[in-house]
Amino acid sequence: MAAIKPAGHRAFFNDVKQGKVRAALVYGGDVGGVAELAKKLIHLATGGSDDPLSLTVLDEEILREDPARLADEAQSVSMFGGRCAIRVRAAGEAFARAMRNALSAPPGANMIIAEAGPLKASSALRKLFEKEKGLAALPVYEDSARDIGQIVRETLRKDGLDITPDALEALSAMLGADRAASRGELEKLALYCLGRKTVTMEDVQAVCGDVSAHAMNDMIDAFFTGDARRGAALFAALSDSGILPAGILAVASHHVGYLKTLAIRVAAGDAPRQVVRSARPPVFFKRQPAMIRQLNLWPMAALEHADDSLYAATEQSRQQPDLASQIAERCLLSLSLRAARATRR
Repeated sequence: MAAIKPAGHRAFFNDVKQGKVRAALVYGGDVGGVAELAKKLIHLATGGSDDPLSLTVLDEEILREDPARLADEAQSVSMFGGRCAIRVRAAGEAFARAMRNALSAPPGANMIIAEAGPLKASSALRKLFEKEKGLAALPVYEDSARDIGQIVRETLRKDGLDITPDALEALSAMLGADRAASRGELEKLALYCLGRKTVTMEDVQAVCGDVSAHAMNDMIDAFFTGDARRGAALFAALSDSGILPAGILAVASHHVGYLKTLAIRVAAGDAPRQVVRSARPPVFFKRQPAMIRQLNLWPMAALEHADDSLYAATEQSRQQPDLASQIAERCLLSLSLRAARATRR
């Protein structure tokens, strides 16, 4: 049939309902997104039946041992009438061979829905589903930052929750492209914020991506205490793990805003140690020494300058997305240099 892009999903779904599609291949790097779309096709193919007998699940091992099983399932007739679906997980070479054999038989009443990971344009499996009549290939693209942001807002809205802009930007960067994993994190976040109206940056850092959140805090503290080497190493590690530069800059900006609230009390005469230990929300005890040191290094005027620098870097990274990582790192390194100079005074 063809490769069905997202814009063509509505028309394709109608074809599935009407039984015009013999088999569909759903593939892509977003495991959760692939599974979601496959479930949608199964629902349409079976008319939304809840009968467990309306769905047969196969995999590579089964089809390797019994290639004819796929054609047999496609031709089988349900005891209670209606169309059934055959779901093939982790489709690969064995499925491709079984699918070619199935094509030599007349179309059955049932629909085959196969799931696969990322496939190159040269993939034999993709070519088969893109060219053969009655077959279709549906790529699932990894969510962009805008798509993830929309998923975040829509999911939280179901629980009556709004989210602050800085928390949304940081959360979108932390979640990455796997839609299923993203929804899992959002469910935890919604449960954590139950009974409230708005999700804040503190909530995101407390609940989502624990490892990334701790690494992010360590990186921020390293840069803002003048340890550029450790800050740069953590920046690289976070970037490699999929955290976007926009998320790093958002967390850094939030950190400066938080330091400002503490710096006001220091300017009024309170000791940095007292301010950090009595801060609300409380500062994690292991992080308190680094925060006390930062209050000694960053007076209000310096924090205002840092705020301006981070804002400018954020704007530049949006205008030049290909250089976003370099822009973010350069900005943080310049702030680290300022902290190092203050340490030597």
